[in-house]
Amino acid sequence: MYDYFIGIRLPKKLEEACEHYRRAFRAPRTIAHITVVAPFNWDQSVAELHELLKEAVQPLAPFLIRGSGLGSFGTRVLFVNVTLSEELLQLHKNLTAGLQGAGVKVDRRPYHPHITLATRLSPARFCRYKQELEGFSPSYAFPCTAISLFEFTADRRWEEQAQIALPG
Repeated sequence: MYDYFIGIRLPKKLEEACEHYRRAFRAPRTIAHITVVAPFNWDQSVAELHELLKEAVQPLAPFLIRGSGLGSFGTRVLFVNVTLSEELLQLHKNLTAGLQGAGVKVDRRPYHPHITLATRLSPARFCRYKQELEGFSPSYAFPCTAISLFEFTADRRWEEQAQIALPG
């Protein structure tokens, strides 16, 4: 099992709107977020991980995250779209490079930021949930001023372990 992942927390109003559907669709209990680095294993101390993350974000300034509408990965996942800006891509690259430099194996798929609403769906549930989402088309913009480190806990939940500010 994986130990950590890195994400961005959402503003309260967007988080609540997404959580409404996530709970209705029985999504994993992790709070609604944008994943920046997919789950990974970490064998060193948590303090070392915090330091690595601080170094990775050091050259970056806060930036605006935008998105609108819904999307899907086939019929398995429904999500809220997140625009892949240069700043968000650079954040992903810096964190991934820092982790790889420490010997961590990271997800090699192209980065596609999103806010998951439902996952591991059958085609029938996908169609039903897509109908339930009719009329829900969020459009948002908010400042990203920090990243969150989520840890997989002993009770098999992802919980926010720390927030690391973007220094700019």
